[in-house]
Amino acid sequence: MSLVFARARAGRASIATDRGIRGRIERASARARSRRATKRSVVSRESSGADDLARAPALVDDAAASASERKRSTMVGSNLPTPTPLARPPLSAMGGLASAGALESSYLAFQKLTGGEAACPLSGCQTALNSGYAELFGIPLSAYGAVAYGMVAALAFGAAKTQTELVERGDENRDAELESKYGKSRVLLFFASTGLAAVSSYLLYVLAFKLGGAECLYCLTSAAISFTLFGIGFAGLSGKESANAAPPAVALYIITVALMGLVLTESPDASSTAGLRLAYAPPQLEQKSTAYSRSLAKHLAETGAKMYGAFWCSHCIEQKETFGAGAEIPYVECFPNGWERGTPVADACSAANVEGFPTWVIDGKKLEGEQTLEKLAELSGFRGENDAASMIADLF
Repeated sequence: MSLVFARARAGRASIATDRGIRGRIERASARARSRRATKRSVVSRESSGADDLARAPALVDDAAASASERKRSTMVGSNLPTPTPLARPPLSAMGGLASAGALESSYLAFQKLTGGEAACPLSGCQTALNSGYAELFGIPLSAYGAVAYGMVAALAFGAAKTQTELVERGDENRDAELESKYGKSRVLLFFASTGLAAVSSYLLYVLAFKLGGAECLYCLTSAAISFTLFGIGFAGLSGKESANAAPPAVALYIITVALMGLVLTESPDASSTAGLRLAYAPPQLEQKSTAYSRSLAKHLAETGAKMYGAFWCSHCIEQKETFGAGAEIPYVECFPNGWERGTPVADACSAANVEGFPTWVIDGKKLEGEQTLEKLAELSGFRGENDAASMIADLF
């Protein structure tokens, strides 16, 4: 019995021993697995760290390159020159002024070609229009002026359009070709206005010294337009453009004035009149006078009106033809002893300050150029009637 119990206890002890051995083995295996996992983790981290270290120089280089590029861009941007401010002269106003000059000159050219009288509140307009200085090579000087003003107007309006386009683009979107075209237009306008100013300067000299200070409103207006165009043209240039354009502009001004003095003379045929002498000869009128024209001529003489003229003056002859042969016009001849270059006018004409032919003086008022019978009647207070009955009576 005891033997049985001893064997049982020995069996239980053996089982316990086996269990303890297996537990130790399992714990050892667990520790081994843990160590292997830890080692793999360490190796993985070391590998990852090595990769990061390998990649780090490239990342640093990229960052440095980006920073350097940003710095270089900033430096380049800061060193770029600011765009030159766009010159903005009032080119549309310049075109408008030139257009006004073209219209004025066209009107004067028309009056000169048709032999009409320019409407003028001053007394010297007709004197200037009838003088030899108003023609160049048989063409009215005002016709040349109309063409010149028209060309300046077209150029100014074209440059104004280019200016508007450049302004709309802004400084950031400047077009180099368009800006170059704009600059050339402004310089050309300056030279054109310089030529106009030179011509006006010479004509002002003619008015003051050659025509005895004749007061010509159209001439003064044209000069004012020319000088204003010159001022706008010069103000529209940049500093560099002004420096480059000034010397040739001065030369252009001097040459233009000199040429005007050579080609523009007091008479279209002045070059052929040297040494010429014209003997006095009263004109032979072709038109017959009427009862109305004879009555008007008589009334003019009775009221002290005078017509001053020269026997060689075509406008004076036309004025006499208006009255017709037989009408006793109160006429004063300014060259009763004939004419040659340098001959002074008669004392009566000088006392009346006659500056052009014909000149009427009615009730203290001076009228230059040909006048209609109706206007002479109105100014002198004549009450006669130029009706159909009197014309029929003249026919029979």
